[in-house]
Order: sequence, then structure tokens, then C-alpha cells
Amino acid sequence: MQITYKRNGIKNYLIVKNERYDVPSLREKMIVRNDIPYLAKMTPQSIDGYSYYYYDIQGRVNLETIFSGRNMTKDEISAILQGLSGLLSELARYLLSPDEVLYAPSDIWLLPDTLEPAFIYVPDMPQDELHSLRYLADFLTDHVDGNDREAAKLAYEYLEMVENGCILPKPVCETRSLNDQPESLEFPLPERNPDPLTDPNEYWDLKEGISDEMKPFFAEDDNTGNNSSKKKTAYILLGLVISLASAYIVMVMAPSLFPITLTDEEYLISGIVIAFAFAVVLISVSFQLKKKDKDTAPGDNLPEEDIAVPKPETGDNIEYMEYQDHTQNEEYEKTVLIKSPLSLSKSPASPELRYEDGRIISISAFPFIIGKMKSRVDGVVDGTGISRIHAMIKEQDGKYFLSDLNSLNGTGVNGKMLDANETAEILDGDIISLANTSLTFHTKAG
Repeated sequence: MQITYKRNGIKNYLIVKNERYDVPSLREKMIVRNDIPYLAKMTPQSIDGYSYYYYDIQGRVNLETIFSGRNMTKDEISAILQGLSGLLSELARYLLSPDEVLYAPSDIWLLPDTLEPAFIYVPDMPQDELHSLRYLADFLTDHVDGNDREAAKLAYEYLEMVENGCILPKPVCETRSLNDQPESLEFPLPERNPDPLTDPNEYWDLKEGISDEMKPFFAEDDNTGNNSSKKKTAYILLGLVISLASAYIVMVMAPSLFPITLTDEEYLISGIVIAFAFAVVLISVSFQLKKKDKDTAPGDNLPEEDIAVPKPETGDNIEYMEYQDHTQNEEYEKTVLIKSPLSLSKSPASPELRYEDGRIISISAFPFIIGKMKSRVDGVVDGTGISRIHAMIKEQDGKYFLSDLNSLNGTGVNGKMLDANETAEILDGDIISLANTSLTFHTKAG
């Protein structure tokens, strides 16, 4: 899938090329004609027989960039997953397929202050592996705040759900089947708290294309319905037998209350039949109860705090930390393994940005994001026209690179303006322009 970016006046666009020559599809018309919440507004253009989709991403920064050097809290992870929930509800309303959404962190565009996401829907082009939910789930676990236990638990549970072929974990928000039409657009959707590790049927399901290893998680269990039906029937029969036995006792004690009269032999036979039926039904009920206990896996009903956080795959050279979970009703401590806070790459050269009046912004670690929103950037830049998240400086193999982050008024290097989200190498002494503010980049302090 070919993705490019373009600045057109004060508008920034993400552009996807769809290599087809046929007429616009119904889904394409549906997106163009409706302002669908949680989807980036799309305008199609036909150039040389190809379809180009222009998505308005003005004022937004992608998820990957915002948290490139930061850890995510539970509230921030929840904001992303609740946005995903809202998206799925809208897709169901407009009969759109979730398979045609780009889920990679670089394709989810957020408002910097609220983190409200806008997703990219590419009609008639199912997502490939590079834009799949697995990359989103991996990103959340890689950037989880290791000091926030609830954030780590939520991120790892979501990773497990995605590995099992699901879109959304149930504890975050209510989800619906794609065949159900939502009654309202209230957001966030109501929360529920079933155990996400033992009830995979409660999640949005992407059964098509699931690997053979994951298919057992979605196999239909025919015995479940049959066992429930048998247990219900056994209880009904037990009630009927108890009622019949009660009527028999009353008939023996006060035969005048009944219009019929039985002989002693008939009383005896009736009592034996009722006793036998009662014994059979009682045994059946006991068997069903024992079978239910046997079928329940040890740990299926563990309390929420006893759910172990899955350990990520080894080999990614990530440090880990441990913390102790003190349980009130137990005399032991349980150790849960989670990722430590994301560490930034330190810069031995200590580069810096200098204002014309001599003020300095020191760059102590990479990636280094600059803008005017203190809570989201590493270096706050003064000046008119500066975007909340304006630009980013990265270091690679001793070289430095400046990237525009979809800023409104643009980013330049030595008088040359970068396109939206474009990256350019910067050298010692280069002049960086952020809107109307000029800064000089120095690779060494002093």
C-alpha cells in the first residue's frame, strides 16, 4: 500500500493510491457522502485511471509519533481503545468492513489534547500485515508505563485478545456484533467487567484469516448448549416429581380431598413409581452439577487482581521490573512481570537549539519532540503559529534528522520548507524554522 503526505495551503493530507480502474464502490460513496465519526474525512480523486484517496489529517499527529519517546498510562490506552470501540459502532451503523481500516500506530491520527483518534478507512483494500491490529497491540505493550500496573494489565490483555483473533477487550467498553445496529452514538459506551481471558466470544471477532494455531479459540462448543439444556430439563423434572410426591402424600393422609379412591395395592405401586422417579431425577441433577464443576478450569474464576500479565516474547532487549502484589486474604506475595518504563536514547553529544536572543533548548534524549503543548513535547518553543506538536528531532548513526509533524504553519531547514510529515537531515549550524520562529541547531553545547 502506497502512502504519501501532501500540504495544500493550510490543509495536510494523507494520500493512499488504489490501483484500480473500475467505478467507485458503494463503500467509497458511503464514506464520501457521510461525515462518519472516528473516520478521517476522505476525498477521492482519479488520476491517470487510478484512484487516490485524500484524507484530511489537519491538526492531528499519529499515535506512533506522540508516544515515540513516552510511556502510556491507563487513561491514554483506554482513550485509544474507546476510540476503537466508537469506530466499530460506526462501521456497524454504515455497514462498513473493519478489515479495510488501517490500525498501525503510524496510521491512527490523534488530537494532541484529547487523544481522540481518526482512523483511515481504505475502501476495497483489505489491510495488510503492516497495518494490522497486531502492530497496534505490540505498540501499546512496548510503550506501557511500567509504574502503572493497571496500564500494563490492560495493554497485555489487549495483546492477548489480538493474538486470539479479536479486536477489542470487553472491559474497556461495550461491543456489538457487526450485524447489530447501535441504538445511539453515546460515547464512551457502557463498561462491563467479564473476565477477558475466559470469555473470548464476547469480543469483536475477526475469524476470517485466523491462523491454524488460533482457530481452536473460536471453535464452537456444541456441548455447552446441550449441557445447559439438559441441566434445565433435569431441574424441571425434579420440580415435577417433588410436586407429584407432595400430592401423593396428601392423598394418603387425606383421601377424602380427592375425587378418586385407590386400593392399597394401587397406593403401593404409585409410591414405588414416584420414589423411583425422584431418585432418578435427583441423580441426574447431581450429575449435571458435578459435570459443571469438572468443566470449569482451575483459575477460570480468579479475581481480577489474580490475572497474571502475560510475559512478552524474549529477544527484544527490553528491561523488566518487578513489583509485589499484597493480597489481603493471603499470606504470600505474588510477583507480576511487566515492562519497565520506556527508556530514551541518551545523546553523548548534547545537541541544542538556540533562539536568536541566545536562549537555549537542550536536547538530552531522542526522539525529541518540540511544540507548544507542555504535556506532550520535550521542548516547549515560544512563538506565534507554533503547533501543539510541531516537529521532532531524531538521531541515527550519529546523524540528526528533523521531521515535520503535520504542523499547521510548516517546518523548514535553511529556508526550505518541508512537506507535511517530511523528514530531512540537519547539520551543525542549520537554521530550523518553526512557523515564524527561527532556531539554530548545534550538535555540541557551548
